Amino acid sequence: MYRDLICLLLFASIGLCVATESLNGRLKLVIDNDAGGDDAVAIFEALLYEKHYNGPKLVALTTGNGNTFEDNVFINNQKVLKVAGRQDVPIYRGSKSSLVYTLPTNAYYGIDGLGDTGENVTDLAPVQKENAILRLIELSQIYEGELVIVTIGTLTNVALAMKMDPEFLNRLSHLYVAAGHIHSDLHPLPEFNAKMDPEAYHIVVNNATPDKVTVVPFSQTQIFLNFTKSWRQETLGGIDSDIVRAMNKYEQVAMRRPRGGRWQSLDPSAVAVVLKPELVKEYKYSQNDIILCGNERGINTNTFVEKEKANVRMVYSFKDVEYQQFLLDLFGHS
Repeated sequence: MYRDLICLLLFASIGLCVATESLNGRLKLVIDNDAGGDDAVAIFEALLYEKHYNGPKLVALTTGNGNTFEDNVFINNQKVLKVAGRQDVPIYRGSKSSLVYTLPTNAYYGIDGLGDTGENVTDLAPVQKENAILRLIELSQIYEGELVIVTIGTLTNVALAMKMDPEFLNRLSHLYVAAGHIHSDLHPLPEFNAKMDPEAYHIVVNNATPDKVTVVPFSQTQIFLNFTKSWRQETLGGIDSDIVRAMNKYEQVAMRRPRGGRWQSLDPSAVAVVLKPELVKEYKYSQNDIILCGNERGINTNTFVEKEKANVRMVYSFKDVEYQQFLLDLFGHS
């Protein structure tokens, strides 16, 4: 009798522990990136938020062609993780090209993607042998309902995962897409991440639902998170830490480029949306797509509709002052 009672209590306690772990479990995060200077800031952001604010656990970085060639991207990921002291995070190499036509990289952050510093960094953690697309599918199975993916480069890897496994998106907690513009007279041209692989973008949004996919358009970062370069270099960049000094070097080529003296960085803003959703001022629902042919190839189309007719949720505006303070507080811990 006593043994039966002990067994019942033991099973009850195990069930309670499993339920508590499930309820209190942290989200798991994958950052799919093309490792420019802005990607580095975004990855540092996620790692610091995990460490100091019990944020989502970064379980993988996946790489693709974009800001620089994929051969540089995976090395850049290794460098970023070494600076952050997080070489435990696995890196999986993804697509070296777009699905149909691969545009040349724009070297906005330098030929190597990280400011052309010329540094020779040693003792880098090895890259995993498994392909990024297959690993994304596996992670969606391992962490079903708990995995968040944020793409801050092209959508090639995610599009291929969706084509290989039609249930891939359904298993995710959410997919955040940092790409595209809300097309207007102010933003008449294609956005870089979207135009680098329009077919991949088309695949993703045409299989999306607003409960699973949030788009963070660069146009809205440029409008609402439009800070001076002096703020980036002297205030945020003046924080005394190895991580911030590395960020300053990684963005030095971009900082020398003319953009009206402004710092408008999509990738950190997209990761911030994942980490702290209250930084979003307004969402809208959209029937979102991308033009695949002709002179307008790579330009996004949007029709704002009620949720039931939408395929994506879209970040429409940000809280700029709160976002600045978020960055200062976060990197102040670095």
